[in-house]
Amino acid sequence: MGKQLFWLLTYFLIYSFLGWVMESIFRSVMEKKVINTGFLKGPICPIYGFGAMIMTTILSRFSNNIVLLFVSSVIVLSFWEYIVGVLLEKIFHTKYWDYSDHKINFQGRICLSNSLYWGILGVVFVKYIHPFMQYFIGKINIDLLYFVVGISSLVFVVDVITSVVKVKSIKPALERIEELNNEIKEKLKEITKETEKNTEKLEITENIQKIVEDLNEKRNKLILRLYKNVYRLKKAFPAIDTKEIREILNKKIELKKIVKNNKNNK
Repeated sequence: MGKQLFWLLTYFLIYSFLGWVMESIFRSVMEKKVINTGFLKGPICPIYGFGAMIMTTILSRFSNNIVLLFVSSVIVLSFWEYIVGVLLEKIFHTKYWDYSDHKINFQGRICLSNSLYWGILGVVFVKYIHPFMQYFIGKINIDLLYFVVGISSLVFVVDVITSVVKVKSIKPALERIEELNNEIKEKLKEITKETEKNTEKLEITENIQKIVEDLNEKRNKLILRLYKNVYRLKKAFPAIDTKEIREILNKKIELKKIVKNNKNNK
């Protein structure tokens, strides 16, 4: 049982990486710019890894009948894509892909053209890709493989945790930016009041100005970090759309000013 789980994990990581390579190259060629298509920051798409596990454990039994293998791949993998779409929407409250513009689709989560691609991929995978990968992996020293899979698994888990935290923290980060904006406004009002009351005591206004500068720096760093995170997600998943994401992407003009000021201050 332990060995079986190890091999499943090994193939999961390999096919998650190969899936990321395939989709990233396809999207990069189609859109004529380099794109990391994954939800995670690292070069890995778990949906392909899990899809490969489904193909090796469920669909491989149909390897001697190409028609049945194709039909089964269409049904099983389309169902898997649908389930993943639903889960992501429930967890993150947004669609990560949307096939509504395709002629034949179901709830925008799956479509006929993609399902046919899944069918072709299932046949090619079961008949050719996986047998070749089994042969290739079998040639690697087992101790080296244990080490590589162990390190890769650890990196993968860390990536999953940090990526989920980043996405879930978008709304709180926006709320924090708004809080900092209100604090800055209040401090600016204090400066106005102090200068009107006491033109001689500049020390108070200077202290408040220093606080405003610190608040501005905190806010700008938060906006910059948030924008980079959301921009990468939007490139990977063009269909992703929430009120918070639109609000962050609309800060592009403000972001340019921040970057320009940072360069001038260096």
